[in-house]
Amino acid sequence: MKSTVERRSDILELLQQTNSQRVEVLAQYFGVSTVTIRSDLNALEQQGHITRSHGFAVLSSRLVAELSITDKCNNYPELKYQIGKMAASLLSDGDRIILDSGTTTKAIVSHLGSLALTVLTNGLDIAVELANCPNVEVRMTGGVLRKNAMSFSGIMADNNLRQYRFDKVFLGVDGFDLQKGITTFNEQEAHLNRLMCEAADQVIVVTDSSKFGQYSDFVICQANQINVLVTDHQLPKNYQEYLENSGVTVLLA
Repeated sequence: MKSTVERRSDILELLQQTNSQRVEVLAQYFGVSTVTIRSDLNALEQQGHITRSHGFAVLSSRLVAELSITDKCNNYPELKYQIGKMAASLLSDGDRIILDSGTTTKAIVSHLGSLALTVLTNGLDIAVELANCPNVEVRMTGGVLRKNAMSFSGIMADNNLRQYRFDKVFLGVDGFDLQKGITTFNEQEAHLNRLMCEAADQVIVVTDSSKFGQYSDFVICQANQINVLVTDHQLPKNYQEYLENSGVTVLLA
């Protein structure tokens, strides 16, 4: 029997394939009661992933609630591991990089090995992980800690970032939509992310495919303004074609 977290993750994955499903069909598919499925759907609706209408669950394209860092860790860990591994393969000794906060960017850290790097991050949990990398000089943006996301932002973070230049920024996102752009939930973090992009020679977005076709309130940049996308094989074909035609390198982990 799947755990509640696993089942809800699988419900979202199924809805990403079909867009909508009846409650009764979901209950039969997962071998649980309709009461359990309705509880799952209530939670997913509160998180902004779906809407409910006349006995159907419908995938929502607008993200209206931010998941906690704990919830994000439970979503697609194997995909994030593979994406992190491929992203780390883009690094060379001596690189100066930014690691944005987030669980997908954090997945890069376990693949750094003995690389000699200078890494700036606004993620408190990422900085703790980097402390175990023997040849990494760790720097932090400073700022105000958002405990729900374990990330720093604010005026101090902005001012510190303006003092440096970097080779690459690895950017995590909450939404990736071809029309709406690359988005995140927090206004201050969106501003900091834009400064990260300006400070780096190469902008690399790392995200699993659940983020495509979704968007939140604050735009970081447009989809065709990034240099590299590292994602999984569920990337929609129209996204891949658009990005590659725009000169973006697309890597599928």
